[in-house]
Amino acid sequence: MSNFFELFPATGAICAHRGARSIAPENTLLAFELAQQCGAHLLETDVQMTADEQLVLFHDHGLKRTTNVTDQPDLAGKTHKFLPHFTFEELRLLDAGTWFLEKDPFATVARGDIDAAMQGQIRAQRIPLLADLLELCRAHNFPVNLEIKRKLPVKRAQRRIEVLLDLLVAMDCQHLVLISSFDHEELRWVKQRWPHIPTAALTEFHHPANLVEYLQDLQVEAYHPAENLITAELVSLLAGHGIRVNAWTVNDQQRYVQLVQMGVNFICSDWPQCMVAKG
Repeated sequence: MSNFFELFPATGAICAHRGARSIAPENTLLAFELAQQCGAHLLETDVQMTADEQLVLFHDHGLKRTTNVTDQPDLAGKTHKFLPHFTFEELRLLDAGTWFLEKDPFATVARGDIDAAMQGQIRAQRIPLLADLLELCRAHNFPVNLEIKRKLPVKRAQRRIEVLLDLLVAMDCQHLVLISSFDHEELRWVKQRWPHIPTAALTEFHHPANLVEYLQDLQVEAYHPAENLITAELVSLLAGHGIRVNAWTVNDQQRYVQLVQMGVNFICSDWPQCMVAKG
């Protein structure tokens, strides 16, 4: 069975951030399918758990930005609540695609990048289960970086890790998955339960103190700082201790080339179709 990091190039691999989210609504099956078709080497997505313990792929804490939750009479009175308060049956009511055509977050609709047939597919998108994506990944031996999203009360967060690891084992997808989180305690729980699944520590504004010792204590295989925190010295330092550095989020070709030259393992991008073509 392949190791996760053996499934794509050792440096400069393109990771589709929430799928090919510049040409399809983020964290939908369509976005993931298009990312693979355009040549991305791996996927990145966000994992949350519903009130009935179903693992779904969704970035925000609330539902308003990327669904039509406010238009659902059956959910009246709940529209202000966060995703973990909804059951999967309730989430299935929501349109998770039309917002992309209306808001056009990357101006790809206005530019004519999305034809009428694709617009029809976009309007049909719903919030997917993690199991749906894992089926796709398993069928194509395609790796995915799963970010555990949103801090929960400790017992609920531990239960989310249990449900996730049980699903990976049941679907025989352990070798296809890297688990990352800003909540580094959750990464410890992963290692305690299943030490062979690779993990990555996310950070946004600054590096933890005593970085090498900190990451070694977490037993992570990778470090995921915001791209502006990455230097050649950092990549070299961590490489010397067997820790890979991966960057997010990079949509500029010049910065992509700089990071590749530094030896960064993979780069998360909202434009995988462009980065692959030019990289």
